[in-house]
Amino acid sequence: MAKLAPIRAVLRPLDLSQHLFEVELTLPAEALTSGAVVAMAAWTPGSYLVRDYARFVDRVRIQDGRKERPLEKLDKQRWQVPDSKRDLTLRYRVYGNDLTVRTNHVDAAHAQIIPAATFLYLEGQLDRPVEVRFENFPADWKVASALPWKQGAHLAKDFDTLVDSPFELGAFRTRSFRTGGTVFGLVFTGRHNGDEGRMAEATRKIVEAAGAIFGGFPFKRYVFFFTFTPKLRGGLEHKDCTSLIADSHAFDKPDGYHALYRLVAHEFFHAWNVKRLHDPVLGPFDYSRENPTKMLWFHEGLTSYMEHVIALRAGVVPWSHSSKELAKCWSEQVQRPGRLEQSLEESSWDAWIRFYKQHEFSPNSSVSYYDKGEMVAWLMDAALREGSRGKTGLVDLFALLWARHGEHGLTDADVRRAFLDLSGRDPEPFWEAYLSGRVELDATHLRRAFGLAMEATAPWEALAPEEAKDPAIQRRAKAWTGLVMASNGPTIQNVIPDSPAAKVGLSFGMEVVAVDGWRTTTAAEVQRGLAEPGPGGKVIVLASDRGRVFAVEVPVVESPERTYWLKVDPRAGAVQKAAFAASYGQPFPSAPGQRGGRR
Repeated sequence: MAKLAPIRAVLRPLDLSQHLFEVELTLPAEALTSGAVVAMAAWTPGSYLVRDYARFVDRVRIQDGRKERPLEKLDKQRWQVPDSKRDLTLRYRVYGNDLTVRTNHVDAAHAQIIPAATFLYLEGQLDRPVEVRFENFPADWKVASALPWKQGAHLAKDFDTLVDSPFELGAFRTRSFRTGGTVFGLVFTGRHNGDEGRMAEATRKIVEAAGAIFGGFPFKRYVFFFTFTPKLRGGLEHKDCTSLIADSHAFDKPDGYHALYRLVAHEFFHAWNVKRLHDPVLGPFDYSRENPTKMLWFHEGLTSYMEHVIALRAGVVPWSHSSKELAKCWSEQVQRPGRLEQSLEESSWDAWIRFYKQHEFSPNSSVSYYDKGEMVAWLMDAALREGSRGKTGLVDLFALLWARHGEHGLTDADVRRAFLDLSGRDPEPFWEAYLSGRVELDATHLRRAFGLAMEATAPWEALAPEEAKDPAIQRRAKAWTGLVMASNGPTIQNVIPDSPAAKVGLSFGMEVVAVDGWRTTTAAEVQRGLAEPGPGGKVIVLASDRGRVFAVEVPVVESPERTYWLKVDPRAGAVQKAAFAASYGQPFPSAPGQRGGRR
């Protein structure tokens, strides 16, 4: 097969303070002999939402001799290229002012280039190589990428590889280490109050713990992009690198480091789960539209659980942190009304239109394939341990799937077969209950497998000793109406279905003007007023709906809400303790630390 001529791309700044840059693409003549269409991707792999990146692109024009002329636009993201017997050059302007792991961000300090949001591609020619160069950026800026540097350019062997390879430009800081024959680079952008040496050492341990599961690494070079900015957190996996964003001010406490290490573990584990082991739908991709799959519970939910497993095995977070976070997630999932409405497979399939497009009723009608998937992964780990008498768990499931399938695609049937082979149990009941079904999460599996138990605490049971002695405080702590208030004022954020508030007609977006005659201007004032009568009482709520003020009488009932804590089962035997150590790489916790995260 003849070697394809590459597309040559050059990026230049136009006005960094206005977040503008230019892309120049030179298309080879061999790609244009019968006409061609260029398109902008509508989404980027790993983030399952149509983002319409073409909305950030304008001034698309073609060089015709010494003149430039606009390119004919066919629809929202496609342009017609004229027939040509020689190379053609396209230029267009891109606006980038959204600092996430999915979008471009350029300013006077740095440039983060997300390829899916930047480069037009030739339809039907995704296998054509792309060479990328950068010109006229500040002289002291460097360029970081997972792509190889050849003959003065970053070379992507095809468009899929380009999309999987973000760029960071700026005066960033770098570190590196080598393990298992692979070089790992760390790129740090932005100021923060943390210790980068400490972060680098923890990353090395995480890398080694993950690599041990799979018997090494499927790449010779890998890059971690760390970006720090206030109040943001996120990550996006790529095949040979990952983009991470963390809060600049998070590292004054150990939990800030622990959260970062879990994020590193999560995104790095994706180098196998989803980037290589994946539903065939998820690559090669159709960049023009949604690519739905029922397996996001596997690719994201199980990875959310494995971030704890890997961080614990690496020894970079303590069990007290993970147990607190796991119990917190459990508390949220077993009380989310949507758990009875949507299965994990449905949540996965509808990610494109529901998970990333939440509305007021979403908590009541849906679940997250991340969070609910994380809890089901925990139960799957327990089911594997139970079935094998503690010998195999979720780490073994992934190791087996990698050995069997590698980068050749992965189906739900493949996962079921591995579950059967490791546990000796028919996978159908587990799948029917937790993946295609909506059965309540059952903590007895955790007790039987790992010697861990969930303890439910009611709001009034969590009161400080002095407060617990006061009948009035006890009364208020027991009160519940089903109203969830927004954090920024007396606006109703959610109303739990079938709750007292729902039955009297209160709804999303209404403003609570007063409770029992007392003016309310904050969420705290609303909740205080609602709690005052205690269970069995009633309150008069004055509310405003689109400017119309009305009053309703709301019954107050005993709160069904519970907070769950992980505790050690004193009856745990040798099998449970060994299973705990096998899954988490740490000794079975002692009873005095069972509530390490409780506050």
